[in-house]
Amino acid sequence: MTKNQSQFNTATLIGVGIDVAKDSLMFCKKYDSGDKTIFEIKNKNTEIRKIANEIKAEKFLGKIIVESTGRHHLVSAPEINKNNLDIRVINPLLANKYIKSSIRKIKTDKRDAEVLAEIAIKEERLPNKFNSDKNALKIKKKVSLIATLDKQTQKMTAVMNEFKKTSEDIGLKLSIVEKRIFKTIKLLKEQKKELKKEVKMMAIKSEYKKEIAKRYKSIPGVSDYLASLSTIFFKEEEHSKHSKQWVAFAGLDVSVRESGNWRGKGKITKRGNGYLRKRLFQAAWGAVMNNENFKKYYEHLREKGRSYVASLTIIARKIIAIMFSLSKNKCCYDDSKKLFSLNTETK
Repeated sequence: MTKNQSQFNTATLIGVGIDVAKDSLMFCKKYDSGDKTIFEIKNKNTEIRKIANEIKAEKFLGKIIVESTGRHHLVSAPEINKNNLDIRVINPLLANKYIKSSIRKIKTDKRDAEVLAEIAIKEERLPNKFNSDKNALKIKKKVSLIATLDKQTQKMTAVMNEFKKTSEDIGLKLSIVEKRIFKTIKLLKEQKKELKKEVKMMAIKSEYKKEIAKRYKSIPGVSDYLASLSTIFFKEEEHSKHSKQWVAFAGLDVSVRESGNWRGKGKITKRGNGYLRKRLFQAAWGAVMNNENFKKYYEHLREKGRSYVASLTIIARKIIAIMFSLSKNKCCYDDSKKLFSLNTETK
């Protein structure tokens, strides 16, 4: 039991906030009596496990909030999740919004932990429950690395190709160092492919995951790699009430902008993982290029005035909806079934 905990025996714990630092965690526990207790521990598995057990012993049914602070929250979140406690990882911007709305402009570790506890109690629009094990976290970090390599190798390739063309135009040969740079870029691209293979193998380690990936792979345009990624990002136990929740998780849902009689033009929210969204967009294009049903639907959308990007975004959302259906019904995609109503324009 933590220091001064005995005085709260008659009160009910209703919210917990954790301010994360590299070496320490500041906890704030708030009770329905209005009392609170704030304490600091080391950011280590053994100490986190001890506190998690204490919180569970209090029969806590509320939420625990921790900020997404680089990699430092990745020790506490999985450890707390092991105890079946409801921990949510939030964007620091949400916490800053609460701090700025306060009359007293205080910025300390204790105050930050208290604000997070308040968010746990009051905020309704929170991310879904953190439910990733170390394997899933490792995959997501690898995916982040692949996404970064994608961007950087594209930039470096464009720069070096322009450099090479200019050298050829003025009659100069590439130096040994310049040739090495080209080889380095090529090596990075090869290693990126190897990382993708690792991600695929880690994502479908179990026979159950392999079966889910097989269902997703049956959808036109969906590669083995995207099918494997989707088993990690689209979890059956989460976002499972409607396919729209999966679409929102991918950041492909449309934001609503209106005030009075004014209606703004909706745009996709772009929340969630940007790399996953990019792969889904590529899958949509692959489906259009290689499947007659998707091609007809794409042409229908273009005839209705949809742009190239808007049409493929709609089809990417449709692919997610199909994934959701296949996961729910435990079956593979059937191309013989009528998929789209060409008399109805999709929003």
